[in-house]
Amino acid sequence: MVRRTTLSVFLVLSLLLGSLFGQSPFSRYRSDQKREAVSVGQAVLPSPIDGKVRVTEREVVELALTHNFDINLQRSAVLGQRWRIDQLRGFYDPQMSFSLNWDREKTPAASVLQGGPSLTNILSTGTSGYAQTFPTGTSFEVNFSGVRNRTTSFFNSLVPAFNTQFEILFRQNLLEGFGKVGQEYQIQIARNDSETSRQEFKRLATDVILQVQDRYWELEYALRDADVKDKSLQLARTVLEQNRARHDVGTAARLEVVQAEAEVALRQEELVRSRYNYRLVQDQLIQLVSNFEDPRQFPGDLVPADPISRPDTFRASFEELKAQAFEARPEVEQARLDLANQAVSLNLTRNRLRPSLDLVAGYQQFGLGGTLIERDFSQGLFNPPVVGVIPGGVGDSLDQMFSADYYGYMLGLTLQVPIFNQEARAENAQAQISVDQAKLRGGRVRQQIAVQLREALTRLEMNRASLEAGEVAVRSAQERLIAEEARFGAGMATTREIIEAQRDLLLAETTRLRAQIDLIKSEALLDKATGRTFDRFGIQLVDALARNVK
Repeated sequence: MVRRTTLSVFLVLSLLLGSLFGQSPFSRYRSDQKREAVSVGQAVLPSPIDGKVRVTEREVVELALTHNFDINLQRSAVLGQRWRIDQLRGFYDPQMSFSLNWDREKTPAASVLQGGPSLTNILSTGTSGYAQTFPTGTSFEVNFSGVRNRTTSFFNSLVPAFNTQFEILFRQNLLEGFGKVGQEYQIQIARNDSETSRQEFKRLATDVILQVQDRYWELEYALRDADVKDKSLQLARTVLEQNRARHDVGTAARLEVVQAEAEVALRQEELVRSRYNYRLVQDQLIQLVSNFEDPRQFPGDLVPADPISRPDTFRASFEELKAQAFEARPEVEQARLDLANQAVSLNLTRNRLRPSLDLVAGYQQFGLGGTLIERDFSQGLFNPPVVGVIPGGVGDSLDQMFSADYYGYMLGLTLQVPIFNQEARAENAQAQISVDQAKLRGGRVRQQIAVQLREALTRLEMNRASLEAGEVAVRSAQERLIAEEARFGAGMATTREIIEAQRDLLLAETTRLRAQIDLIKSEALLDKATGRTFDRFGIQLVDALARNVK
């Protein structure tokens, strides 16, 4: 009874092994793998009011994080990299194997001792096995086989005969792969690559955000520049009207009217160019923050809602900013992960320098059963008569196998030693060189970050000084224009002098506006150089990666 129960438990466990790791034992072999995917809907922007959509800098950054194609492409790459780890872990997946074979042979007998003038053998063979490899360099196998042999030889007592065998095999790497097989190194590299892809997402998103900030403030510049050009055109038209009135009463020459008309035409052209520049910059900004195929699908004109303000004076030292940059910049983390990967590869080559020495141990149990044919050999050995039949079958063979009355052991060592080991040593040398190169790349990254930080600080100081000078220039140009207008009204100034004063004011206001915008953009550049862009907009890397993922 105990033997029958043991057999039943073994067979039930064998049938259930295929479904231990899923609800259905066959679903993972016939259906697509369920996965996370990046799904991006159509960009939704605020409704236009009088044909204009007012947006803040933070709003356009949020739109870019959600809808920008480059950001979503890298977001999808992060998802793909996660599956690389699962792919490598598949090396340790348990393997189930089953086989059934049927073979029939009829052969002439070469000897009378084969049990007849000809022999017919019908073999039915079934095997099943379970195998698994472990990270420690250990492998484990459980195999079961059964053979049903039906023969016409009268020397066989069991017809049909059932041979069963149960086997457990254990293998352990003792030198190469001991404690950690090569697949573990690859998995460790894949984990680092996964984190590298996350840092690449942060780097790319930071670059896109910087482009969005640049286009946003360039849009503000284009709008204000158009206002300045329009104001300048109105001043030119006023002078033209005054000159025409003076010409009509005979106090001004025709040349002054022609000069004023030429100036009006020139400033109209400048206004047209400024408005065209606004449309061009708006298209570039819409491309960055939406997934519209055509930027003109956007219903309305974008108008920046943030006021132009002067950034606070930065009081941190260069060394403090550099330390912050080395801590926060994704490029530094990517360089560190690159060095870590090369170090892992070096350890893998060191492992492969060792000879291959494997310990193999096994245990077997055997069983035999079948229908017993009793023959009377007293009249001779050839073609003896059957005197009795004792029924039997596969159950008897299995009972005997699980009784452990018939068993065997095995123990062995397998050693493989490359005589010169040139391939492994060459790989090791290359891995050492790769580590050195990774260190150099890390040093280059840190140098580039320091240079970028210096450049950002220099631009900040330069643009701050330019703004201060621009404000002085605007005040001077305004005072001069007021004076020239007074002289012109009194008939003491010419049209050329008033036009020059207007042009000086136009140039001063344009220069100041450019300095204001460049100062704000240099602050954004400093944020990127120090790795503060995400913090400035309250962006968490985990939340940014999870956007659009369904």
